[in-house]
Amino acid sequence: MARVTAVLFDFDDTLIDWSHRTQSWEEISLGNIGNIHTYLTQAGHKLPDIGNFHQRYHKILGKSWERANLTWESVCFATVLEETFTACNLDLNQINLNTIMQVYGWEPMPGVVPYQDTIPVLQNLHQNGYKIGLITNAMLPMWMRDIELRHYQLLDYFDVRLSSGDVGYIKPHPAIYYEALKQIDTRPEQAIFVGDRPAYDIAGANNAGMISVWMDPPHLNETLDGIKADYTITSLTELLPILEDLEAGD
Repeated sequence: MARVTAVLFDFDDTLIDWSHRTQSWEEISLGNIGNIHTYLTQAGHKLPDIGNFHQRYHKILGKSWERANLTWESVCFATVLEETFTACNLDLNQINLNTIMQVYGWEPMPGVVPYQDTIPVLQNLHQNGYKIGLITNAMLPMWMRDIELRHYQLLDYFDVRLSSGDVGYIKPHPAIYYEALKQIDTRPEQAIFVGDRPAYDIAGANNAGMISVWMDPPHLNETLDGIKADYTITSLTELLPILEDLEAGD
């Protein structure tokens, strides 16, 4: 067996704990889309009221994820915005999408924090010479998710960070795993992937030929449903003895 030299993680509910989020997705989305609505209105664009504008965005977003779950081609935030603006009869040539994404105002969610052992485990991996990566199925470009990583003081631990919105495919498509492995010059059999969603994280890692570790914290209600994980953990700390055993050849 090849020596494991890299550990890659999912982000949400694998490294950060969403179980104590204090706002609903509807509230979060309405606030961020409201920022865009206010900006465009003040810039002189004619828009429907915020409720209607948000409904159009949400409908387009929902259909985009339905397609993604059939094809594994990723949802791209910029594309969703463009489709929403087109549905509102806006001239895309008069809108700077990079500015709009800044205006959106993405930031860490109230109540969402890293698990207590996230930083200690990442520190341990770093000190022991492992390459560390992150792959998220987020539609947002990675620079937006980096806002959270920086806030949680996690950003500097990663040698590679990929968002499906940037890569073009979502997990479980192997392409997003292969791209991460390419960037850190690591073969699949040398890498572990840790994630909480069996149908995406574990199935994808298996498809890519990586060692799969299912993160199954108590607050989630996920099941393997026939998908085989090489290992199962309920906290990140439990990953460390797995790595020790692999190093020992057990």
